[in-house]
Amino acid sequence: MKLPPAAIVNSWPTPNYIDPPTRGHGVVIVNVVCFSLAFLVVSLRLYTRLRITCSAGIDDVLIIIGLIFAIAMAAVTSIATEHWGMNRHIWDIELLRLVTVQKLNLCFQIMFSLSSCFTKISLLWFCRRLIGKGSFVLYNWAFILSMVFVGLSSFLFTIISIFQCSPVRAYWQINPTESYHCMNDGAIVFSASVINIFTDFLVTTLPMPLIWSLKLPARQRLAVISIFALGAVVNVAGSVRTVYVWKSMMTGYDATWLGWPVLIAAAVEISLGLICSSAPALRPLIAAFLPRLLSSTRNITSSYNQRTRSHKLWHSTSRSRTSRLVADDLHQPSYNSDRFEIMRTVEMESWTESRLANHDKMGHGYDITSDNHSRPVTPAGSIETKKSISYTSPTSADSCASGPSDTHSPSDDRRLH
Repeated sequence: MKLPPAAIVNSWPTPNYIDPPTRGHGVVIVNVVCFSLAFLVVSLRLYTRLRITCSAGIDDVLIIIGLIFAIAMAAVTSIATEHWGMNRHIWDIELLRLVTVQKLNLCFQIMFSLSSCFTKISLLWFCRRLIGKGSFVLYNWAFILSMVFVGLSSFLFTIISIFQCSPVRAYWQINPTESYHCMNDGAIVFSASVINIFTDFLVTTLPMPLIWSLKLPARQRLAVISIFALGAVVNVAGSVRTVYVWKSMMTGYDATWLGWPVLIAAAVEISLGLICSSAPALRPLIAAFLPRLLSSTRNITSSYNQRTRSHKLWHSTSRSRTSRLVADDLHQPSYNSDRFEIMRTVEMESWTESRLANHDKMGHGYDITSDNHSRPVTPAGSIETKKSISYTSPTSADSCASGPSDTHSPSDDRRLH
């Protein structure tokens, strides 16, 4: 452990180990509030992807990993401040406690870096899924390179943090008895904080041109961009954290007292990152329970008032389309005329399909047209319309429809899988 110069230590006041002044319980309160909200939003995201749209992907796995590291970080900082004096002046902490504080501080830095890394990669992967296999080649490479940069920078910081001292235990030992060498931990953490600000800004701004270029109503594009713009708050929290990292580890010696705001800013930054990464995926859930809030569902409000329990949302994360297909009111004589609506959502856009109520499998017994004329139901598990648009659904009774992914050319049909 790097100790302050003797002149600085001699200038400190007499230690108070009995009832020292503290920063209070702010870290625990912020952790509970922020990560409870983050856990709720991520849980709703997973419910939407697993139960409503049946379209869980790698980005959902990544956000779960990010949440796990975030909760671990919150547990470490809460224990450090409540039980080991990380909210006190450094001279009011017993030497034996200071060893544990150093260990917990190292764990906090690593957990923060990993949680931030997986959260950012999850959001970038979500945007990459959104463009599908379309013509957004430049965006696709931009997302891939951004994920590589975020992952590589986090990996390097984690490795350097763990092995910054040789041997490793010299990082938390007060007076190591053996020969050791340690790097400047303040410079390491500050450099990582600056890089983290850059990646926060990159992940916040990179998806915005993509969202604006999608074929969505301007109102929806602005709404989605505003969700990503909430990442600006993450950037502010990251900047505040970096300032206090500089004060506590570069220019000051009272690391625990000056570094206490770092714990607050880190909790806000990580929790908002989790929330902003999960918010765009909640649109199908909102469309299911509050369809009036979404302009793209304005034509299906009445069907929600009359829907049955067998109503279900189907979803895809492929590139959005501008067409909307509304089911006709016709039925085949051999089928029951009761119908229910199925809303297919491409993260940002919704339209409706009509399915015969006594058919349980996706891809069987559909009757979808683009006008008010009658069309026969195809028995082969596919749906055809007059405009050369075909919809193919899985025929397995126990599998979920993962939604459409499109390829398009001027002379060919579009097919949604």
